Amino acid sequence: MINDQAPAAPPVPDAAPPVTGSSAGRIVAGLLVLAFAGVTGLFAPFLVMASDGCSGDDARTICSVGAQQVVGNLPVIAAFVAAVLAVVGMGSGGSAGRRCLLAAPGLLVAAWVVSLALAST
Repeated sequence: MINDQAPAAPPVPDAAPPVTGSSAGRIVAGLLVLAFAGVTGLFAPFLVMASDGCSGDDARTICSVGAQQVVGNLPVIAAFVAAVLAVVGMGSGGSAGRRCLLAAPGLLVAAWVVSLALAST
């Protein structure tokens, strides 16, 4: 006798944790943010060297002392704050941790945009 019906496959449990809410996902995201903060804190202050070609009567923004201070200090301060936010985001679960991990790269991008804008004008 031939059986025309295939045996039913056993159900596969869907017990995998979501990546966005898992602690491993938070750790990986936090480490990426910390790496971005390190790169920002180390290399963005070099944008002050855009003022090397300034002369006494140069009207570019980067030639003013205030703009040089902002371009030099803003990335370092933003990198420190972003690193603190990344550590808080890695350590706390829930929406507070996700908000910290989302705010940190936004802060770093804003610091790069402001520094590049001041250095290029």
